[in-house]
Amino acid sequence: MTRPSVHADHRLMRSLPVAAPALATLLAVLLGHDRRALWRDEYATWYAATLSPADLKHLLSNVDAVFAPFYLFTRAWITLFGDSLTSLRLPSALAMALTAALIGALGRKLFSPGTGLVAGLLFALLPSISRYGEEARPYAFALAATAGATLLLLRALERPDLVRRWVPYALVVTLIGWSHLVALTVLGAHALVVLATAAPRLVAVRNWTVAAACGGLPVVPLLLLGRGQTRQIGWIETREESIRSFVTAVFGSLTVGLLVLTLGVLAIRLADPRRRLLMAWALLPPAVVLAATPAVNLMLSRYLLFTLPAWVLLASVTLRRGAALAVTAFVAAAKGRFAAVSPRSGRAWIVVAAGLAVLGGLALPGQVDARTLPAGNQADLRAAAAIIKARLEPGDAIAYGGTSHGGPRVFRRGMAFELRGVTAPRDVFVSVPAQATGTFNAVECADPAACAQGVRRLWLVTSAPDPNLYGWLPATRAELLRTEFTARFEQRTQGVAVVLLERSPQPRPQVPAGAEPAAVAPRP
Repeated sequence: MTRPSVHADHRLMRSLPVAAPALATLLAVLLGHDRRALWRDEYATWYAATLSPADLKHLLSNVDAVFAPFYLFTRAWITLFGDSLTSLRLPSALAMALTAALIGALGRKLFSPGTGLVAGLLFALLPSISRYGEEARPYAFALAATAGATLLLLRALERPDLVRRWVPYALVVTLIGWSHLVALTVLGAHALVVLATAAPRLVAVRNWTVAAACGGLPVVPLLLLGRGQTRQIGWIETREESIRSFVTAVFGSLTVGLLVLTLGVLAIRLADPRRRLLMAWALLPPAVVLAATPAVNLMLSRYLLFTLPAWVLLASVTLRRGAALAVTAFVAAAKGRFAAVSPRSGRAWIVVAAGLAVLGGLALPGQVDARTLPAGNQADLRAAAAIIKARLEPGDAIAYGGTSHGGPRVFRRGMAFELRGVTAPRDVFVSVPAQATGTFNAVECADPAACAQGVRRLWLVTSAPDPNLYGWLPATRAELLRTEFTARFEQRTQGVAVVLLERSPQPRPQVPAGAEPAAVAPRP
């Protein structure tokens, strides 16, 4: 009669490290995900994904070729589920939840179900997981793909002679490259694991090499196209990011990041192949990216988010072991006798839960920041669009100015998204739209007076400072707006000013003294 109960307990122990972290992560990411407006890169995702196939092909031939799979996926997603803010961000939220489940499965496979559960829950607490789980960019996909590939690698190494076990690994390697090219550096950690595997080592090395090569083949076109578009990342500063800012960005909180790193380092044991895998996963990709900096600078925190699963797995090992040691020491001090306490004991779990609660409390400011509206120092174009919508009239036009926060290049696609539900004002100073240029940049007309002919009301959206709203505009356009239009309304939100300009009445011609007024034709 007890056998069904035993089986049920076994199934629960196996499913809990997978299901609980996935649910916790999904809830953490979706809670308040819409408080933060889209930012520059998310607007780029929406813009590219809503282009026609011909225009998207034109865009990718010039920029963002490495994101082609992600843009194509988002395009299909929008076709099915629409382009609301929640719809755009939901795939990343689901990918983060999948990552948490995979971390739980990895912890269960490498150590124990309890370690997998703790690692998955710790992952859900990190503010950066909320930050990038609620963002319409491919970083969450890179996390899921690297965690999935690592789990499949461990499964394949159990029977390296079985070719069928390497096929799913090869497929997920392709997904790693299609999500983010930098994430392919995790293959270096995989190679070290394969080289250190037990017999038959030669078979494992051969089959892994073939699987990794086959998985990498579909990524080669992206590498070749992306090599000619490296100017896109020229904005990344060549100086190294400070350790403080790097840790803060990767974990979403400096305090939480330092604690997780400390716990992770304490778990490193070179003699343990399981921990060597996690150490290589955590440290090798940043080392490779740093070494490549003289040729191409990819040392950006969000590019290395895929190393987080390794750190939380290592930290969970220390957390569970440390909890058991703490309970053991407490019992020894209280009762005057030594008795080792297992990490599986109820008292040890209480300490682990308390540790997670403390980390969760320390992570709260970072969680709030992850939902800051908008992200970082970006211009709040959602608020700017709301200002315009409240006063929009038929026939209105719009123009963009400024250089900070991306200027017209970012403002155009951002306002196009935010105003997509209404009849948007005409972008009056555009002569060639961005779709026709095959870039994110439109070509603006050389004769602003001719372009603005017939415009009565014009909305100016600019990041120029208060004292001179026309200061960061081309001279001829600034002169036109200054002399022929009058500002009727102005409101500033984060990083952007919204100004309503109305064309001034034409002044009556001056009649010299003593001159006869012009004859007026009699009325019929």
